Amino acid sequence: MIDCVFLTCFQYDFSFLATVLHYSHIRFHRADTLDEADFLLTVTGGTVLLSDVTFLDGCWREALRMVSEVHPTVAVSVVAERMDRPFLPDALTLGACSILWKPYGVDEAIVLIRTLDEAARYRAELKDHVTKAVA
Repeated sequence: MIDCVFLTCFQYDFSFLATVLHYSHIRFHRADTLDEADFLLTVTGGTVLLSDVTFLDGCWREALRMVSEVHPTVAVSVVAERMDRPFLPDALTLGACSILWKPYGVDEAIVLIRTLDEAARYRAELKDHVTKAVA
């Protein structure tokens, strides 16, 4: 089972995906704020964060910063409209693994979340390996 947190203030986007993803063995959790996203990633052991370009208390840059500081193995994708493209030129260099463009297909979202989960698990393995090698 994959735990994925979606940082969004749009209930419709979340509800639609949550219903579909449930049948793909992906637990989908919604956060309105960075603190909620941090909490949900912590208590669920989430490996994936999807972040809207903007949310109630910030934007994708703050989400990337929070993840890099608090949850360094979590893989992040920014969820954006095509019209947001000018505001995202450095998203990938700042730590996002991908950009999920709206409107997205269900199959596309499932493949992306599974790929991000694999990346996060690989990061965690590398972190453990380095920690053991240093100790």
